[in-house]
Amino acid sequence: MDHIYSVLRRITPVPSTNTDWITEGKSVISVSSKNTIAFTSTTDLRDGTAKISRIHVYVADLNMPWEAYEVLSHNEDITCLEWDISATKLLIADAVGCIQVWGMKDFLLNEWAQITSTMFEEYILAAAWFHNGKKIALNMEKKDNPLYLEKYSFIRFGPSVKQFGSKPSEGLIAITTTGMVFVIILQSDGNIITAAEMLGQFRSKIKVVDLCYAKSGDFLIVTTDGLVQSSVHCYRVGLKVVQDECIITCEAFSSFFLNCHATCLSGEKQAYTKVTHLKFILREAADAVVITASGPSGSTVELWELREKPVTFHKMFNNVSLERQPKTVVWQHHTSSTSPSTVVAMATPRLSIYDASPPPSYILVAYKDNSIKCFYRESLQLACNISVNTGTHRRDEHTMYSHQQGMKQYLHGAAISDMQLSWTGCTLVAIDSLSQLFLYRLCPVTDIGGPMTTSYALTVLEYCLMTGTDWWDVVLSLRPGWIENLCEKFTDSFNRQPAAAQQGWISRYLSIKGSLYRCLSNGLAKAGDCHALIMLNAISAAMKSLLRPRDLSSQDKGPAENLSAILNSKDTEGVYQMDKVLLHLESKEFTVEPPILQSLQHLTQWVADCALYLLATLPYQSPNHNRYPGVSYDCIPNVLITLIKMFPTCMLFKN
Repeated sequence: MDHIYSVLRRITPVPSTNTDWITEGKSVISVSSKNTIAFTSTTDLRDGTAKISRIHVYVADLNMPWEAYEVLSHNEDITCLEWDISATKLLIADAVGCIQVWGMKDFLLNEWAQITSTMFEEYILAAAWFHNGKKIALNMEKKDNPLYLEKYSFIRFGPSVKQFGSKPSEGLIAITTTGMVFVIILQSDGNIITAAEMLGQFRSKIKVVDLCYAKSGDFLIVTTDGLVQSSVHCYRVGLKVVQDECIITCEAFSSFFLNCHATCLSGEKQAYTKVTHLKFILREAADAVVITASGPSGSTVELWELREKPVTFHKMFNNVSLERQPKTVVWQHHTSSTSPSTVVAMATPRLSIYDASPPPSYILVAYKDNSIKCFYRESLQLACNISVNTGTHRRDEHTMYSHQQGMKQYLHGAAISDMQLSWTGCTLVAIDSLSQLFLYRLCPVTDIGGPMTTSYALTVLEYCLMTGTDWWDVVLSLRPGWIENLCEKFTDSFNRQPAAAQQGWISRYLSIKGSLYRCLSNGLAKAGDCHALIMLNAISAAMKSLLRPRDLSSQDKGPAENLSAILNSKDTEGVYQMDKVLLHLESKEFTVEPPILQSLQHLTQWVADCALYLLATLPYQSPNHNRYPGVSYDCIPNVLITLIKMFPTCMLFKN
């Protein structure tokens, strides 16, 4: 685990005797699928005095974490932050039961607008968005298959709430300290459906809670009242919409007692007194839970797993064969790990790219002594350990320790408050009580303690290509020496896919390649080529979508298909001369309305400029010369084919 960067608070001294005090608070952080973060701060980040004003919610890009944008300022403590799957909406819940949903304006990270706000008047402990029913994972049995659609499987996963035709609904679920379940459904017409139900038969006190998604579309929830001697309860929550009314069904599952309490002898003083953290190993798998308990002796981390066990009967009733013997699912203690320091934060992966049981994963635990331990799920094996330096430096012109102006003064460090893993599990983002950010790079989960290999990086990039997950954290873990080799393997892998699949993924594929080339000292030209191809393909698709045949009943193909057939025909002599190509086309099929034609003027001009630039730089496009940005040597054939197909369309549009 390597430390990448820290974003520390900038403190400006004020003429006061209390300038050394900095306000600390409980900070919350959330990482989105696009590698953007949302976090809270008890002070205004633009105010260097670090005085308490209100609770602020900020968003930032992990690539530029110093550019933080404020979403809102609030009077109450923020208890939960959650991004939706598209990373365009943000769920914000507070200590008085107000749940707000904010969305980006025009997909801009610095512009936000409130979508809805609902007051439930309960302390919100945890909240989550609905699952959309889409899950893709690497099929371990076909991991060497060159075809993406065979190599990666679409896992059967039900959406949390279904609309007509099994279309997934958008919404959220929240759990409160009194055992209430609140649901908000955002309908496509703008209306909102709310519902509430008790988690158990009676309302009970809950201190720590976590939830995950089941394959059936239900939610699985584990709760505890915070006491070690109390049991940990598990519930299944199902949601259903009937005639614009949400029906919540809660069902209790088997509970269990912590191993540290069960092994304590009667009359012996408890080494651990309270449960501090409780999380599922994966948000999309309910087969394991990790629990931390702290006390005067330090802390312990326990791993519990769901196991199938046969139901035993008395021998006089046990006349059933082993194959037909009934089984039940129970919680079983797997292993534990102890530490002399108390636990302050814990993070587990949101998903796994592997379709395996159990899937390989890390468990990150932060302690009060500012250390972070990374455990491997199998037997809680310690993968690595790192110490976090949360100290804050400032420039103080009025310091009591030195009369020299500009003296750097070290302020006492704060403790880690919250942390989360990125969606691919390649990086860890931690935040302390002063809202200072720390980014760490993790080892591949398939090779504990080792560097990222080319094969693993290629697998994760292919997964990002299919799912739309951002790949910035993957690029961050690459070695510069073999990025070019990775690009070649990624290109070869993509070229093996069917033409229809390539057409659907071409824009994302070029974006990934452009990101990889930007990491090379001599790769800026190639990165520009990738973005130029993205623009060229987008213009081509936009122009093709405007072409419609005059008579749908008499033609099986549209004008764009007819043009491609003419250009691909070998029988037509001189087909690549534009004047002769135009003779084979019906000009009436390329007629568009004047307002639309005027809006296409800048696009046709861009196509012409691209062609002229290609001709001007063609003498320099060779492996032995420096390449100019625009169209590189290995991309010229694809660009020529696209330009040749677009020139007749542009000429007919102008005529």
